[in-house]
Amino acid sequence: MNEEEAKRLLTACLPRFSQAGLPPIAATEIVGVAATAIASLWAGMGSVYRLSAKTKRGDVSIVAKRVELPQRCSSIGDQRKKDSYDVEAAFYSRGHAERLLSAGAIVPTPLHVETSRGENVTICMTRLEGRSSHRGDSAAFVSWLAKLHAAYWGSERADAAVESGLQAQGTYWHLDTRPEEHARMGSGGWIGRLKLAARAIDLRLKADPMQAVCHGDAKGANILYCTGEGGEAVPLVYDFQYCGKGCVAKDLAYFFNVEASASEEQALLRRYHAELSGLLRAQGDSPPSLEALQEAHEIALADWRRFSEVGLGGWGDGRATRRVVALLDRLDGGKALASEEAYVEAMRREFPVEG
Repeated sequence: MNEEEAKRLLTACLPRFSQAGLPPIAATEIVGVAATAIASLWAGMGSVYRLSAKTKRGDVSIVAKRVELPQRCSSIGDQRKKDSYDVEAAFYSRGHAERLLSAGAIVPTPLHVETSRGENVTICMTRLEGRSSHRGDSAAFVSWLAKLHAAYWGSERADAAVESGLQAQGTYWHLDTRPEEHARMGSGGWIGRLKLAARAIDLRLKADPMQAVCHGDAKGANILYCTGEGGEAVPLVYDFQYCGKGCVAKDLAYFFNVEASASEEQALLRRYHAELSGLLRAQGDSPPSLEALQEAHEIALADWRRFSEVGLGGWGDGRATRRVVALLDRLDGGKALASEEAYVEAMRREFPVEG
């Protein structure tokens, strides 16, 4: 990105500076703007830049995510990535970031979004400045998740978010978007049983009453932390490409398996439930039971490990295998059933949908 383009983008952001807590600056006060690439996007689809401006009042910097979309996608993976950037543009341009900020869940403040249908996407936003996670921060993040989920609780709110541009199915690993990885799963042992059960698990999560908008990629690389006025950890969360409708347990299972220790999982789950319940009651919604959340969490964990085992080489805490096997044992008694449909029937029997 050259200086002329960087200045054009920063100038387009100026009307929202005050709302975003940045110093109000007139275009005539800008002396110069430099663009520094700070990250590359997946599949070579662009870069993230820091736009640093020198002004008569001092220096200021923002972030610009410039996505260069391919004209044609030759694979499911490239199409998934391409679609995800349109989703992130919708997140920042259609009020979702502001909605979360109003709920006390900190995300970048959108400053300017440009889209050229099927070609390029540029998202300008405020910078989040903080530290990487350390011990004790996981509790703060599950509170952040509770705020996100409460803000979009229930299918009606989640469906409205989908209509406004978010993912029809949140997360990047859901079964419908990962047919190639599913096909590569072995046919023997517990992996073979999980392969047969995958559709049943997916359908059960889609039918779960605990629907909301999920972040969809709730890992440490997408979270920074700062220190609040009372000394508490405050999560600062970004990357909303896979943000969309889904059972809230998907965010929990993913985050716990890749970021939290097994010893703290139950305490984190109880904290999330308490935070979520308080928020839902305050807005007139009925909270789920802790038991229903725990059950959905085990199903979502099996869904996540179904993809992780093949698609990511087992990334996450592999000790979760015993819990996946326990879930499968409940469905099939320890021996593979004859078909996917047999697992669907077993899921209906063992984990009926409440309500």
